[in-house]
Amino acid sequence: MLEKLPFLYKGCSYNIIIDDDLSFDQLRFIIDRLNDEGAFVNDSGEVVRYTIDCEDGCYAVGVDGTNVMIIPK
Repeated sequence: MLEKLPFLYKGCSYNIIIDDDLSFDQLRFIIDRLNDEGAFVNDSGEVVRYTIDCEDGCYAVGVDGTNVMIIPK
């Protein structure tokens, strides 16, 4: 079941939508990578998709504003 979890990181609030457990380190890594790619400055109102490689696996990530959906690949 998908869960929507509020997550505060570096002074910003995100809504994390996830079906799998992630550690806080993994979640911070994904958010940092998305910030590096400018994912949170998109004002188009459309979901932008990213692929994030972590040391423990690869994730498909959709970003819509501060909503972040993370799905293991």
